[in-house]
Amino acid sequence: MRLTSVLCLLVLCGCGSDAAGPEMADVSGMITLEGKPLSGAEIHFVSSGFEGYGRTNDEGRYSLDRGAPVGECKVYITKAPEGDPSGGVDTSIEGMDDEQMRAMAQGTQDPNAKPLVPPEFSDPENTNLSFNVPAGGSDKADFEL
Repeated sequence: MRLTSVLCLLVLCGCGSDAAGPEMADVSGMITLEGKPLSGAEIHFVSSGFEGYGRTNDEGRYSLDRGAPVGECKVYITKAPEGDPSGGVDTSIEGMDDEQMRAMAQGTQDPNAKPLVPPEFSDPENTNLSFNVPAGGSDKADFEL
């Protein structure tokens, strides 16, 4: 009985913050495209398989819904074409090839259409954007595209 209690205690002690994922911090900022606020854009902070997500308002400002993983994060920004009620996302992704998936991530449904946000910022695999999220968070995670 005593051994069982000790084992249960060790198991419970071993279930710390690592099991729940990385430390997260609040992140907000502003996104501009060619010097103008980018409204209705989606921004993603990705690190270690965890992702923070937010959407810009009319002034190009955003705040991530759940924060972002502390440390270096890959960042990508997408924007759906105006008037696209789906938000640029086709929920039936079965059967899509890599080019179609990339087009969807860039905010276009047509792989031949010019994305609203250039691929060097919107392609989740090849984005040039990153941000080092401090433990205390940041309200200055601004991106000028």
